[in-house]
Amino acid sequence: MSLDLSRFHATFFAESLEGLNQVEESLLGIEQRGHDKDALDAIFRAIHSLKGSAGSLGFGVIAELAHEMESVLDRLRQALMPVSADSTNVLLRGVDCLRNWILAAEAKEPMDAAAGAGLIRELQLLLQRTVGGGADASVRAAEQPAAGKRRYVIVFRPAQDFFHSGNDPARFIDELAQLGELESTVDLSALPGLQTFVPTTCYLAWRIKLESASSSNDIREVFEWVSNCCALEIEEVPLTESTPDGTAGDQGAARGEATVGPGSTEARRDASLVTMHVRTEKSDELVNLVGELVITHTMLRQTAQGLDAIKDARAVSVFAQLERNVQDIQERVLAIRMMPVNHVFGRFPRLVRDLGLQLGKAIELKISGEQAELDKSVIEQLIDPLTHLVRNALDHGIELPADRLSVGKPAKGTLSLHAEHRGGRFVITVIDDGRGINPEMVKRRALEIGLLQSADNFDEAAMYALLLKPGFSTAQKVSNVSGRGVGLDVVSENVRKLGGSLDIQSKLGSGTTFTINLPMTLAIVDGMIIGAASERYIIPIAFIRECLQVSSVHVQSVVGQGQVLQLRGEYIPVVNVRDICSLRGGAAVQPVLVVIEAENRTIALQVDELLGQDQVVFKSLEANFRKVEFMAGASILGDGRVALILDISEIVKQHASIRAVSRNETAAAA
Repeated sequence: MSLDLSRFHATFFAESLEGLNQVEESLLGIEQRGHDKDALDAIFRAIHSLKGSAGSLGFGVIAELAHEMESVLDRLRQALMPVSADSTNVLLRGVDCLRNWILAAEAKEPMDAAAGAGLIRELQLLLQRTVGGGADASVRAAEQPAAGKRRYVIVFRPAQDFFHSGNDPARFIDELAQLGELESTVDLSALPGLQTFVPTTCYLAWRIKLESASSSNDIREVFEWVSNCCALEIEEVPLTESTPDGTAGDQGAARGEATVGPGSTEARRDASLVTMHVRTEKSDELVNLVGELVITHTMLRQTAQGLDAIKDARAVSVFAQLERNVQDIQERVLAIRMMPVNHVFGRFPRLVRDLGLQLGKAIELKISGEQAELDKSVIEQLIDPLTHLVRNALDHGIELPADRLSVGKPAKGTLSLHAEHRGGRFVITVIDDGRGINPEMVKRRALEIGLLQSADNFDEAAMYALLLKPGFSTAQKVSNVSGRGVGLDVVSENVRKLGGSLDIQSKLGSGTTFTINLPMTLAIVDGMIIGAASERYIIPIAFIRECLQVSSVHVQSVVGQGQVLQLRGEYIPVVNVRDICSLRGGAAVQPVLVVIEAENRTIALQVDELLGQDQVVFKSLEANFRKVEFMAGASILGDGRVALILDISEIVKQHASIRAVSRNETAAAA
C-alpha cells in the first residue's frame, strides 16, 4: 500500500516559506551585529528542518542545497568560519534559490536544478577555505573545551501516526550513523496480531547506542523535524560504564538529561492551539458567508422597525440579541483575515541592503509599527506599491555618501517605514532624509515631455499631481532601477483600487514623505447611503469630512471652473452626483453637500438626500458584471435593493480640472 505524500505538500510549502523568511531576516541581522551564536543556531535548525522535510517528501534537489548550506552554517555557529560579506551573500542567494524552488514546486512547475549548481560549488569552496579549523578556530576553542567521544543511549519512539506525515524512521537512524558508531535494536513489544494490524500505523520503537564526539543538542537536531510526533529520550553514559539493558528513559529523566518530544495526544493538542494553517479559499468563503449574514441581518432589522416596542417586546429583544451576535461573528471572522503588516515590511531589509550595495549608497532602514494588523487581501496588494516607494526613495531620494557629506548630512541615509491605525483607517508612511523633490526640475521635465503646457499656476499641488502621471520621471537615463516613468503612477493606481489615497509631502534638501491611507478591510465597509433622483448610492464613511445644507449664497459659479463652495474661508469645487451618474429627474428641493477628502484634494458632492448610515458588504462589479465608471462596487440594502458604491478616488481624479479658486476670482465672478 503506497502512501500519498502530496497531501502533506501544502503544509511543507507554507512552513518552509515562513522559515526561509525568518532565516533571511536573521542573516541580515547577523551581518549588522557580527557573530551571534543563538541566531546562527536558530538559522541552522531552520535549514536542517527544511532539509529533513524536503528529503522525506521527495524534493531531493531542495534537500541537497539545504545540506550544503547547513554545512556552512555549522562552521559559522562553531566560529570555525568568520561571518563575512562572502558567506552572507552566498547564504542569502541560497535562500532565494530555495524559495524559488519551493514556489515552483507549489505551482507544479519544474525546478531549475542547474540554478543551484553554482551555489553548491560556492558553498563547498567556503568550506574548503576553513578545513583544519580556519582563522577563528581559537574562538571556538575558547568557547568549549576539546571533546572526545561520548556514549549515548537513545530511545526513539515514534507516535502511531508517524507514517501519516510522510516520515521514515530509517532516515533518522541513518543521520545518527553519520555522527559516529551506532548500534540499534528494534522494540517489537507493541506490534499487534495480524487481525488488528494496520500497515500505515507505526508500532515500533528503537533503542540506539551511539559513540560520537557530538553533543546531545546535535542529536536532538536530527529529530527536530519530528519533535511533535515522537517521544525521544537521550542519556549520556560514561565510556567506561556498560550501558544498562533496560530502557534509558527513567534513568535519563532522573538525571535531568532526557528530553521528551510532545508525542502524546495531549501535547499535539497544545501545539495546535498555537498555529493552524488554513487554506486562503476557506477563509475567503467564510468571509463571504458572513457578508451574506450581514445583508440578511440588515433586512431583518429593517423589518423589525415596524414592531411595537410593548406588544412585540419579545421579538424586539430577540432581534437585539441577534444584532449583537452578528456583530460578534463579523468582528471575529474579519479578525481571522487580519495579518501584521510585517508580512510586507519584512521583505524590505533585504531589498534595501542589495539595492544600497548596487547604488553605492549607505542606508539605514528603520521599521516601526510592523505588528499593526490589516486585512490579508489589502496586505497582498500592498507589496508592489510599497516596493515602488522604497526603490524610489533609494534611487531618487537618498544621495550618495559623498554628496550627503558635502551638504552637512551624515554619510548614511535613513529610510523609515511606519504603520499605525488612525481614526478607523490604516496609515503607512515611507520617509527618507534625502534630497527632497525639486520643483524646478519637475516643472522643467514636465515641459520637456509635454505633460505641462505652461508654467503658469504651477504650485505644490500641481507638482505632486505631475509625479503621479504615467510616463513621468526625472531620471536622466534609464537604468535597471528607474527611469522608465513607471512607479508612482502604479502606486497611486494600486492604492486607489484599495479604496485608499496617497499623500506626498517634500522639503527640498530634507527629504520626502509618502503617506498611504487605507481602509481596514475590503469586505465590509461603513457607508453613508445617499439618494440622487430615484437611485441609491453609498459613500464610504472614511472619505467623508462633513455633511451640510447650505444656501445658494455659499455656492457660486465661476466661469470655466464650475461651482465652488465657500466654507470657512476655503473654496471647494462642487460636483453633482446627478451629473457624474447621468441621472435625470426633478432637482431636489434642498440638496445636501457631502464634503469628502481623497487624493490630496477636497471636493463637495451634491446629493439630493441623506438616507442613513450602515455597514455594507462590498461586492465587486467587475467580477460579477462589468466595470462601471465612477463605481467601486455594489451592495444590497436592507430593502433588497442594489446600491452602487461610489469610487471616491476616481471621482476626485477625473474632476481634478475643477480647480479651487482664490477669494478674488470668486468675488470677481460674483
